[in-house]
Amino acid sequence: QAEMWFGAGRGARSAVVVLFGSGVGACVVTDPTGPGRAVEWGHLKVRVRGRRCRCGALGCLEAYAGAEALLERWREAGGRPPEGADEETALTAMLTAAYPAEAGTAPDATALAVLEETAEYLGAGFADLINLFQPERILVGGWAGLQLGTRFLETVEGYAREYALKYPAAHVDIGLGMLGPDAVTVGAAILPLADFFARGGRRTEPEGEAAEEQPAWATTVRERTAH
Repeated sequence: QAEMWFGAGRGARSAVVVLFGSGVGACVVTDPTGPGRAVEWGHLKVRVRGRRCRCGALGCLEAYAGAEALLERWREAGGRPPEGADEETALTAMLTAAYPAEAGTAPDATALAVLEETAEYLGAGFADLINLFQPERILVGGWAGLQLGTRFLETVEGYAREYALKYPAAHVDIGLGMLGPDAVTVGAAILPLADFFARGGRRTEPEGEAAEEQPAWATTVRERTAH
């Protein structure tokens, strides 16, 4: 909601906002002023008889692309996430190892390989969103999405366009959300406002017995006014 009103979704009639954190989720918006529809995109199947997801099923996108799964796959491949670090700190370490900032520093081949494989899985997942919903925009957010997106969103987009149907793929823009980690908080704060607008800017009047019941403070005010 926040991205559609104030962020990267402004002006679009339809969009999919995907959030990456410990897991993976998405929200489909077909009315810029209305509420979005949550979809279990993270449990889309990207590999038959694949990794066991924390939901219990096999081959889910979340089993490959969520921060928890990324760090687990890095560890299984021989990587060394910082001991005792939280997921955000460990993911930062993984990205720094794969894409070192210092010139002349060799990237960690293991971390890089896991991330490159993940980019293809995500591209396939984006392609499914494109084929199913044909959105004008796909916006990436969430604390992990913002970290990952700045590093390899271009690669993910390349795979998405390769795997998706050509026509809808040619009519979608893929990018990062503009509101950063505060997007969800801002969106939650404006939900009452969105509901108010949806009702035409009018309060819902109580009906029946509810209309007759008055809160205690209203009775007190009337009594004091009478005296």
